[in-house]
Amino acid sequence: MGTEVERVEQAVDELFTAFRRKRGREQSAGDLSGTQLRALDGLADVGQATARQLADFADVTPATMTGMLDVLEHRGVIRRERSSTDRRATQITLTDQGRQVVAEARRRWRNRWQQAMSDVPPEDLRATARVLGKVAGIFDEM
Repeated sequence: MGTEVERVEQAVDELFTAFRRKRGREQSAGDLSGTQLRALDGLADVGQATARQLADFADVTPATMTGMLDVLEHRGVIRRERSSTDRRATQITLTDQGRQVVAEARRRWRNRWQQAMSDVPPEDLRATARVLGKVAGIFDEM
């Protein structure tokens, strides 16, 4: 059993390493970075958010997010508006163009995953999902 657990641990380490390499070379739709797309993807899920929430989605600091929002607003994919309930707060929403960018990025990502996993048996995919769920729980407890 220990050997299998060690193999899973090694595979998870390799997964994180590959993910970091991917983040380093990411450029996507409309020349937006992967970090920008993660922020937009989270924004699409919630409808509107603060800069702090978007920083959490993208796993960047609030200061980094502020500069990123300037770029995204200039590109026309987000809109910043003062909160109607708290004048100190700014709410960020996607523009129509921003929703299109997110939809296209999601479509490409889904197609890539489905193509890459098309030869993996369903029982292997179910087992992988269970194991990765357990791994996520381990990291949440740390």
